[in-house]
Amino acid sequence: MRHNSFNSGRVNWTVVGVVALLCAVSLTLFFVLHSRSDAARQEAQLRQQLEADAAEDRAAATAAEILYYEQEADEYIASLPADKQLLARVVDSANHYIVYFERSEHPSCYLLDLESHTTSVLFGGENGFYCDTKLLIVGTIHDWMQVGDIVYFVADNRAPEASEHNAVVVFSLNLSSHALRYVDTGFEATFIQPDQLRIGHATLLYYSLFTGENVYGETTVTRRLPDE
Repeated sequence: MRHNSFNSGRVNWTVVGVVALLCAVSLTLFFVLHSRSDAARQEAQLRQQLEADAAEDRAAATAAEILYYEQEADEYIASLPADKQLLARVVDSANHYIVYFERSEHPSCYLLDLESHTTSVLFGGENGFYCDTKLLIVGTIHDWMQVGDIVYFVADNRAPEASEHNAVVVFSLNLSSHALRYVDTGFEATFIQPDQLRIGHATLLYYSLFTGENVYGETTVTRRLPDE
């Protein structure tokens, strides 16, 4: 009995060694994983900071570019002759140009690219221009109105078939796509709201045997002008 009691009190160094080894391995793995986690976190923070710095640099470069072209636009606008009317200046991160037209009997409208310093004709000329599939020949531009990216013009109708009943023509220019659209013709047209046009139409009623002339009735229509 004493022998058994003595044996039960002995330390099993093999077991202790295994447990100690396992503990050491666990601690080593813990520190290794913790170090890797810290490294990954630091790497992610560094990447985020680099991305933020790059975005800030791009924003600063864009702002500087816009300021440069704004100054270019100011210089060109100041140099426009008296018979040229500024229509729009479009300066942002993607576009750098001004649009202007002539105050004349045969007006043309131009786009001046501030980056390439080149000028292109958007519409005009004595021979006319196409709006979609309709040929327009316009005279003096009397009025215009910008609605969103669209500019609407009221001009004298110089088409061969023009008469007092369709003396004016209304058309539009998209400042972004530079597309032209025919809107309407009438004996008069007036902008009455920032996005509304009042246009007078003449309708043939009958032919007068007494005067030998057509008799027309007049109606006034108000149209809302879309901004795209």
